[in-house]
Amino acid sequence: MSSLDTQLNAALIQALTGVKYDAVRARVTAMSARYRAEQVDDTTLGMADDLDCLAYAVFRMPATYRAIRTALRAAATHVGAFDTHLDLGGGTGSAAWAAADVWPAIRTEIVERQPAAIELGRRLLTALASSNQRWSHADLRRWTPDRRVDLVTIAYVLNELSEATRHRLISTAAETTDTVAIVEPGTPRGFHRILEARRQLIDHGLTIAAPCPHQHICPLTTNDWCHFAVRLPRTELHRLTKNGTRNYEDEKFSYLVATRAPVHPAEARVLSRPTRPKGQVILDLCSSDGTRRGTAVAKSSGRYRAARAAAWGDAWPVCQRS
Repeated sequence: MSSLDTQLNAALIQALTGVKYDAVRARVTAMSARYRAEQVDDTTLGMADDLDCLAYAVFRMPATYRAIRTALRAAATHVGAFDTHLDLGGGTGSAAWAAADVWPAIRTEIVERQPAAIELGRRLLTALASSNQRWSHADLRRWTPDRRVDLVTIAYVLNELSEATRHRLISTAAETTDTVAIVEPGTPRGFHRILEARRQLIDHGLTIAAPCPHQHICPLTTNDWCHFAVRLPRTELHRLTKNGTRNYEDEKFSYLVATRAPVHPAEARVLSRPTRPKGQVILDLCSSDGTRRGTAVAKSSGRYRAARAAAWGDAWPVCQRS
């Protein structure tokens, strides 16, 4: 684990001091069922009280932090560095942790509706060496920006908002910054929301930096969806509160980075886990011409070593046939 992974785990353990695990486990179970069914809307926003916020942090923060970090690393690769960051609907601060991991000196403002989430998020962020984060209490349904920033993140939020609120929020974000990063659950519905945001941001004049290597219509069929995964180790705390038996879990997510800044896009993106039949590697690629294609890299190819190292979600530098 990275140093920030370790610090986040330690901060969560500290936050649980004096709290009965059985109470947290019961909230985690209920919350897990709601999130799997996406039974959250912009009247509840998922967290009702202090214990809900703590359960959410233990249940979701390690995974959402890693998923958001993946999206922000893509932004760093294909766009560059940022000095100021606005996180909309920041919950208990996952995106602030992820941004601090990618750009340690970045200054982050987190906009959140729930006072209990803000209080817990502040406590957790005291574990970071930097003090570059501040919180704003606001309801995204009525929020308006007061300044421009370099980067806006909207992570695991669109699924909690009505269609009208989503549309307004994305438009407002596009007018507030040159770069927008959005992360949603890696489900068909999550990807549909990403596609809606993609079309809207393109209409606002932004260029897609990642994961798409093109601005064309998405080549995936209605029976498939673009999503990725990060694997994280389950700590003892995670296993206790989630009744888990495995020592790891996979967080599946969809994401988008769009910008007005100069872009250095990938030539292609690996859309699924590569397969490795004898003597070759098969890569499922989304290519810069807007098509999806399978590429077989033979052992005799000079690119075989790179293909062997390629992972789901990676940029792939060469799209022509092997």
